[in-house]
Amino acid sequence: MAANKTLSLLAELAATFRRFSAYSKPDRLALGVGFVVIIGIAATNTAMIWLIGSLFDLLQQGDFDSLNVTALLFALMVLINQGTHFSDAMLADWIGLRFVGRLRGDLLARLMRLSLPGTARFSRGDLLTRLGDDVDRTQNLVIQVPFDLASHLCIFTFYMAMLFWIDAGLALIAVILSPLFILHQRLFAKPKRRASDKVFEKNASLVAFEETKLRNLRGIASFAVEPIISAMHAGRFERLQHWGMKNAWLNAWFNSSFAVLIYFCALAVTIAGFYDVRGGYTTLGQLVSFLLYLGYLSTPVRGFAQLGYGCQEGLASAGRILDIFDAKQEIAEKPGATPLKVTAGRIDFNDVSFGYADQPDLFRHLDLTIEGGTTVALVGTSGVGKSTLASLLLRLYDPRSGQISIDGTDLRDMTLDSLRKDIAVVWQESFVVDDTVRANLLLVNPDADEEKLIEACKASYAWEFITTLEQGLDTVIGPQGVELSAGQQQRLSIAQAFVCDAPIMILDEPSSALDSQAEQEIVAALARLRSGRTTLIIAHRYSSIRAATKIIYFNTDGSVTIGRHEDLYKSHPEYRQALEWQTDFDVDKNTT
Repeated sequence: MAANKTLSLLAELAATFRRFSAYSKPDRLALGVGFVVIIGIAATNTAMIWLIGSLFDLLQQGDFDSLNVTALLFALMVLINQGTHFSDAMLADWIGLRFVGRLRGDLLARLMRLSLPGTARFSRGDLLTRLGDDVDRTQNLVIQVPFDLASHLCIFTFYMAMLFWIDAGLALIAVILSPLFILHQRLFAKPKRRASDKVFEKNASLVAFEETKLRNLRGIASFAVEPIISAMHAGRFERLQHWGMKNAWLNAWFNSSFAVLIYFCALAVTIAGFYDVRGGYTTLGQLVSFLLYLGYLSTPVRGFAQLGYGCQEGLASAGRILDIFDAKQEIAEKPGATPLKVTAGRIDFNDVSFGYADQPDLFRHLDLTIEGGTTVALVGTSGVGKSTLASLLLRLYDPRSGQISIDGTDLRDMTLDSLRKDIAVVWQESFVVDDTVRANLLLVNPDADEEKLIEACKASYAWEFITTLEQGLDTVIGPQGVELSAGQQQRLSIAQAFVCDAPIMILDEPSSALDSQAEQEIVAALARLRSGRTTLIIAHRYSSIRAATKIIYFNTDGSVTIGRHEDLYKSHPEYRQALEWQTDFDVDKNTT
């Protein structure tokens, strides 16, 4: 049974090392140098201990000339030993950081490329934990554990060889006692693995909770629910603390019981050694060296025991990372997919049905044609599928049935990059990064020149506030654009759409964060932006949809009603009611 568990663990370790070998392979030369340095550390440690014993014998014999030479040799060994220790530490950190950089970069790229259905089951806090703590623990498993294992093996081998060379009888006693340490490690392995897994799980839950609440501080303050949120946080932390303390208790008990075991075994060997010295079988210096070798032998023995725990912890983290890499890519390119080449910009939805996960269909059997260069408004109550239709056009999701095409080509036959580069989007939540205004504009079109950037900013009415910033286009806007107001962020997003200069546009509530005057300016700017482009507008405001040539109203039963604004206002009660509630004016008088 125990043998099967060991074989299973070794097989899991081998599989994990194979999966992550690509991240250490570029540094294989440095890894080789590192292992040579480890051998040097073990050799100099061995020599230093032997020289200490020799000093005792020379002192007892009164041979001070040889004692001085031996002392100088010992000092030289110390310098060499510390040099190898320094090299080992620097190499391990350098290789480890490069491993983390590669793995973390690939993991982030995978998350960005993974389709929304694939990432929906992970909370943001959980993903941040995987990108941080789990990557670090995986690095420890793949890089640090092999270094530690090599170090422990070298020291164990050299010290055991010296023990048998000095006194084979005493060494045999030490070997007979060694199974006690293996048994000790086995007793703690399973509970420590379970406690470690629970700590990861509860910590990820706590981070996710904190992340979501920090994103909604305004809402928390406005409803004065700080005590309730604090109580919820305390409950989650209490669960983390429970498993954290259990994990700490196991670690403390493991270390303390291991130390007791070491001391009792060392005491037994020491007593036997005294009898050997009295019988003349061993010199005092040799006994000192023997006891030092035996004492320092506890380091690799303890290390072997802790490696088992470190491997369990690392395997848990590696498994969580592999969950991301192995997650099903539901939105994938077909082999042989071709780049999109927009000609007319016509969009067709043929018998399209869609719903999220196991939820009912948001819309069913949708048939819709959007002619190239026209503007279509998507209207309806919240949650009926307006933004979802835009997500389907971007292939963030695939429909459950039916086909979506651009200029007669199925989206699934196109490369994803070419599809998304030919569609400019202004979402409700602005897409900004912690960089300069210029860098945010160049995100969507790295080849845009200064003139194009300024023209886009002026067209979106963003230039006025940009010129008031201390460094203009080169002003850093902070995380999530905190240095800008909501309206300024929205203008910057619209400027990005101008810079992108794509033939198809999606405007998701483009004026939602603007005041009435700014809204009118943006409506005029968007009119220029829409010229010659196929445009989908997701909006409730009449000012945003009145320029549309076609209205698509999403009914709550999953069907859609399509027509001109004037016709829908007269024939569709829900559409008319929604506009009257929102605009509070008689649209009939403005559309006759």
